[in-house]
Amino acid sequence: MKSKSNKAVRSFKSALVAAASSIVMAGAFAATIDGTTQVRIGGRVQSVDTSTHQVTVINGQGGTESFQVGNNVPNLDKLKAGTNVVGTSQRAVRLTVLDASSLAAVPSPDGNQVVASVARVDGSLMTLKDTQGAVLTVQANSPAAAATVIPGTRVLVNLANSSLQGSGKAVK
Repeated sequence: MKSKSNKAVRSFKSALVAAASSIVMAGAFAATIDGTTQVRIGGRVQSVDTSTHQVTVINGQGGTESFQVGNNVPNLDKLKAGTNVVGTSQRAVRLTVLDASSLAAVPSPDGNQVVASVARVDGSLMTLKDTQGAVLTVQANSPAAAATVIPGTRVLVNLANSSLQGSGKAVK
């Protein structure tokens, strides 16, 4: 009788250890959703590469951003260093779902990482609101992944540095 109860206790302990391990692993590998978002870019032109349609801009914070401009941008060869420009760019974005019980994630000083709350999910389109009230719309690459997120969920938004495609205009 005693050996059966010891065996049952060992089985129970093994099951608890396995369950705890899976919980730790699930927390270590938080869910991520990849997608794209449209961002506004503005600043002073630092350089223009007409062969690759790449424009490098010095933004308001003094940092540089490079982006591809579409073939629809006329007279790219006439765009000179020092010209003020504004435009939009599609950027890759990765959303990492934050555990409700975890400490707050820290945004990056350069603005490429921010914490936001999911306000709405409509198919693969996700509307986020950051802690300052700014709204960001993300087109998720996977509608199935977006469907797993409910409004109110906190996410860490990580904007990739490189852009997919941009467009804009010179400002006088």
